[in-house]
Amino acid sequence: MSPRGALPILVGLCVCLLTVSSIAAVTTAQQPELVVEQHGSGIALEDESTTYLWQYSTYSMSVTFSATSDEIHTVCLSQYDEDSVEQPLVCQWTAVDTEGSTTVTLTQSEWPEDISGEETLAIEIYTGRNTNGEPIEQVLQPVYIIEKDGDLDGNGLTNEREIELGTHPADADSDGDGLTDGIEVMLGTDPRDSATPYRIGVVTVGSLTAGAFGLLLVAGRLMMGLQALGVSTGRDGDEEPVSERAETPTFEAPIRDEERIRRLLSAHEGRLKQSQIVEATDWSKSKVSRLLSSMEDDGEITRVRLGRENLVCLRGHEPADVTPSWKDTDESGSPDGGTSP
Repeated sequence: MSPRGALPILVGLCVCLLTVSSIAAVTTAQQPELVVEQHGSGIALEDESTTYLWQYSTYSMSVTFSATSDEIHTVCLSQYDEDSVEQPLVCQWTAVDTEGSTTVTLTQSEWPEDISGEETLAIEIYTGRNTNGEPIEQVLQPVYIIEKDGDLDGNGLTNEREIELGTHPADADSDGDGLTDGIEVMLGTDPRDSATPYRIGVVTVGSLTAGAFGLLLVAGRLMMGLQALGVSTGRDGDEEPVSERAETPTFEAPIRDEERIRRLLSAHEGRLKQSQIVEATDWSKSKVSRLLSSMEDDGEITRVRLGRENLVCLRGHEPADVTPSWKDTDESGSPDGGTSP
């Protein structure tokens, strides 16, 4: 084949390659590249699989994406549930830079009480100013929302104290040495050192050996000293006691937190606002909320919503115009147990 005949073929191949590259570039650009960075005082701990967040602290995330359309985009943070459509927690409109990337910061000041424990957050991008349709991009972020004064792993240390020590709030024994983090803190050892039991064993054996030897030595010298002074070392049966035994002090058992709330409600005709309980006990709002939820689950109290506050009632002390949720309906479906008309 002559050079002149090969030239048109080479030109055709170049045109085809350019066309395929352009189509691939357009297809790739249709979906925005989404990058999420978490920050803020609301982050307690980030490990390989989950981010632990404080229930009542500010949490922020920066969402960076690129898009080809220059119309307004909406970026939202939502609680993800694959079985239902959740209302977004926070959304923000933004104009996009079609020649580069666009960054939007979403901030959640604190998490609602119904969002706690193991959750999945969804970061979603919509075209336009509403979220009615399907998002053009979605990223799922697994999180675990905890309270600072809670104890997720039940080892006796608050979640906030675990973060300060560098231990894991979801692992009762962070170093896996058989001693929980709470016990190691009580003993004054390092809860992140797996060699702690070995060190304790060596120190204990050495201390017992030295203590026993020292006690024998002191006892022998004391006996020799008493004999040198002419003091009898035997026990005389008719010797009077030097002093009477002190009476054994009695200690009143501590009152459990739930019992304190029951007594407080009983002293106020069985009803108090939740905010009044917080003031009377000087506990945090989160601790009071957690205790009341547990007592309500056990059927000890009822919480009635009054405007923006909760009225806490001992069971059977609810207002007359409120039907308690714990009352069973009769066979006819009447909520107050009467006969349906």
